[in-house]
Amino acid sequence: MVRIPENIENLKSYKPGKPIDQIIEEFGLKETAILWNNENNFGPSPLAMEYLQKSMANSHLYPDPACLELRGLIAKKNQVLIGNVAVGNGSESLFNNLFNSFFEVGDELLTCAGTFVAVYIWAQANKVKVNTVPLTSTYNFDLDALAKRVDKKTKAIYLSNPNNPTGAMISGEEMVNFIKKIPPEVIIVVDEAYYEYAVDLSPDYPDTTAYRYDNVITLRTFSKAYGIAAIRIGYAIASERMIDALMKVKLTFEPSNVAQAAGIGAIQDEKYLRNTVENNTHELHYYYRELHKLGYNFIPSYANFVMLDLGNPESVQILFEELMKRGVFVRVLRAFGLPHCLRITVGLPEENRLCLKALAECKSLIPA
Repeated sequence: MVRIPENIENLKSYKPGKPIDQIIEEFGLKETAILWNNENNFGPSPLAMEYLQKSMANSHLYPDPACLELRGLIAKKNQVLIGNVAVGNGSESLFNNLFNSFFEVGDELLTCAGTFVAVYIWAQANKVKVNTVPLTSTYNFDLDALAKRVDKKTKAIYLSNPNNPTGAMISGEEMVNFIKKIPPEVIIVVDEAYYEYAVDLSPDYPDTTAYRYDNVITLRTFSKAYGIAAIRIGYAIASERMIDALMKVKLTFEPSNVAQAAGIGAIQDEKYLRNTVENNTHELHYYYRELHKLGYNFIPSYANFVMLDLGNPESVQILFEELMKRGVFVRVLRAFGLPHCLRITVGLPEENRLCLKALAECKSLIPA
């Protein structure tokens, strides 16, 4: 019998629930609001789709392994050199490549419990030990505790800003003060998947690509604000030395020709980006007002979702099931280590109104 390594044998893979179509048929749903994966329900960037369609004519050819056109546009937009940019099959792929690029036997990752679940999965898959400290009482990264926890085995620190799934934000001043406390040989990975939303929601949100610290690497994605999650395209910005290491370990022809083309179109689609960001800011504040009226405990967010703290897992499960019966699909945060919390994506205006109507109907069903 083939032996499977212990780290893979014990790895808990993603367990998808019932297909949405099956649930719709089961409950006879006439209206739905798909608000569980932080997707952009405006659909994909039209310009991204235009570039993608054109690229398909060359699908018999291998894509540019250096991704020069896309990396050049990303570099220009972020005012860095092309050598400061790497791209991959989503920022999650780039994070996985970090383990292959920089970690050696015995190196450890440091982060907070209650952040992006893929961090723990990829670490275990790569035989990397993860050390965690709790989030703060406001569900943010505890930067002081993280700084104190750094030791000789700490190779990298992962920060999600704003944090997924809580939505809490690290301010510019907090970020700079934290970076200055960390030894220069320790990598600081800042996941800015919700960057485009966050900068519109707060003037204090930091753009870490502008910091120019040699040990800071910023991850971003086209999956959220640009609406092309299924195409899988993300990028990293860091020092040329770090980017060179990432480029060495990536799959040769990653990302595909269509993914590169979609990214090229998306990053130029300023009209689409402006519309989707404006909708998010407006609708997020609408959620705040209505959730406050209904008496739900929520965490202020700097992303395209809002997290409810219901106090216990039982209330979360009741609300999740009742919302589903009413056509509203949201995310239970058990896998994130927050079983007493539930996350709701900001969708289209009509979806958000359906969600809030359902939340009003369900409030009395949740134990006090």
